[in-house]
Amino acid sequence: MNGNQLKLIMMGLMLLDHLAPLLPPQFGTPIHMLTRCVAVFFAFMAVEGFHYTSSRKKYLLRLYGWATIMFIGNTLINTLIITDPLYYAFRNIFITLAVGVTILTLIDFSKRIKEPFFKITSTLLAIILTLVTTLGLIPAEGGLVVIPFMLLSYFFRDNAKKRNISYLILAIPLIIMPLLGLPEYSFEMIKVQLEVNSEFLFLTVIPFIHLYNGQKGSNNPFVKYLFYVFYPLHIWVITSVSYTHLDVYKRQFI
Repeated sequence: MNGNQLKLIMMGLMLLDHLAPLLPPQFGTPIHMLTRCVAVFFAFMAVEGFHYTSSRKKYLLRLYGWATIMFIGNTLINTLIITDPLYYAFRNIFITLAVGVTILTLIDFSKRIKEPFFKITSTLLAIILTLVTTLGLIPAEGGLVVIPFMLLSYFFRDNAKKRNISYLILAIPLIIMPLLGLPEYSFEMIKVQLEVNSEFLFLTVIPFIHLYNGQKGSNNPFVKYLFYVFYPLHIWVITSVSYTHLDVYKRQFI
């Protein structure tokens, strides 16, 4: 399957994930676990885009541009529609992807440049940016998983076996960390912790990556910008509608 076809599948899963709070509670956890592959798939395609784009500068500007658009949209919704911070629109995967591609650009620059000063400086900047994003010092959605995933996808891009093994290694701390300090290590307690902290299930992206045939698909502008428009638009609509319905429901019982 080409990249555009797989993106459509992921957009469907993404929509399902964001609709989950509006569905009966028993569907929430299974849907959340099922859709852990979505963000990392788009991160994988960002690495592919970095490799294939004719202008990395324009690619970066596009990602940061849409990150800015989404930030402005989130701010307007949180200011004009939503009054309870608990329900604020906060998602912005564009920031994470933009930072990830910036890191890859720095790494690629350090590999090509010969002057020691620029080589060392760009490498240090890449390391610092990776650390501050992964540790959450930059508010990048899913940075704990997405940024390391992008780095592994970049470094092992030409070796699927090593890439998959590196993904498995990345999943190990994501399984262990939620289990540290538990009052007891019963099966039920471990099960609940891993259901809530299911980031390790990013591994479910591996079959989709193997379905990818290396082809982008149609260059039609509608297809090219579909994700860029769909992602913020569906979040804004779902957030606004769900909060409006919740607000009406609350007023009925006041």
